[in-house]
Amino acid sequence: MEDLPDRGDNAAVLVMGDPIDELGYVAVDMKDSVLRMRKMEVFGSNLEQPDLNARVCSDSLMRAAASYGANKGAYRIETEIPGLGMLLKGVGFLPEGKKFVCDLSKIVKICKD
Repeated sequence: MEDLPDRGDNAAVLVMGDPIDELGYVAVDMKDSVLRMRKMEVFGSNLEQPDLNARVCSDSLMRAAASYGANKGAYRIETEIPGLGMLLKGVGFLPEGKKFVCDLSKIVKICKD
């Protein structure tokens, strides 16, 4: 994570796996209450030309990242990862300049105490 330019707060790497193997990861941080997905990899797949495995795993990783962000106080999620925004358009991500963005409330239920 140290190699990410303009790294924000609450930087983390969330790893997805099954009982035998790691399947992929997403690196996130927060800036101004926005969770930023900075890097994502689904091992054995290309996010710019996604197969079924890439679609399922990237969706799961994005949802884990959104939940992480909501627990840290984020209200929005964004990414500039090539190919990922188009892959997540069906969830509600919209283009905004070079980024794809989405309100976290479209992905996770945000409970207020």
